[in-house]
Amino acid sequence: MKVFRALLAGNIDLGLTPGAPTIIGISNGAAVKALSANLPKFEASMIVRADIKTMEDLKGKRIGIQEPGGFADLLSRSVLRAAKIDPKDVNFVSIASEDVPALVANQVDTAILHVEQEMLAKSKVPDLHPIARMWELQPKTLYTYLSATENTIKAKPDVVQAVVTANIEATRIMYTDRAKIIPILVKQTGYPEDILAKSFDFLVQQCIWDANSGLGPERTNFTAQLMTKVGNIKEGKTPTYDQIVDASFAKKAIAQLGEWKGPVCPTAAF
Repeated sequence: MKVFRALLAGNIDLGLTPGAPTIIGISNGAAVKALSANLPKFEASMIVRADIKTMEDLKGKRIGIQEPGGFADLLSRSVLRAAKIDPKDVNFVSIASEDVPALVANQVDTAILHVEQEMLAKSKVPDLHPIARMWELQPKTLYTYLSATENTIKAKPDVVQAVVTANIEATRIMYTDRAKIIPILVKQTGYPEDILAKSFDFLVQQCIWDANSGLGPERTNFTAQLMTKVGNIKEGKTPTYDQIVDASFAKKAIAQLGEWKGPVCPTAAF
């Protein structure tokens, strides 16, 4: 959300913005366009302690969140809905922005973690395990866009094109040059190399990135309709695919780079 707000404020020209809030913002009149979606799958998981064997076991447990209405809160509630558990039947525990220490220290029973966080936590407490992969629980939900305001698109089309092309090209390198990627990940994150290597290999196996555009209409339309269904978008205000997406830059990039042949993940087509 901070990136989306920075985009609207004009503090940045382009940013990786969360799918649902971007679509909600557009429904409220934000002059923003989604340019690509190279991380379309909902890459996050609920990681739990050993005594939680199924989602139904979450009843009565300490659910780790950062803040009410935040990322972990919303995703945790999605898991509870899937388990048919009333949120009143669990204990939400607000913790620091980094979930790994709280889970490892047994301050909470669950945490919403990204894969590298999960691997780090499991290196400290081996019997921690995923109870729900969000990309499996919500397979059609759109995770992130590369977005820009309409003003930026109009004023700096060459910059926008360069960034979109570079983003797609970089995503392809994720699948083709592991030896180049791992040292960069270590340098930028500070995580141990073995943790990042395990995380990276798992994400590649899951085909988590889309090396074309990720802008297939199915995820975008599903997410827009879902946000309307749960009341985050007013009835009659659901934006259309064309109101949300500007695929022209991605199409030009793919024409230059060539169509990616594999792995081809869902939503690869426009």
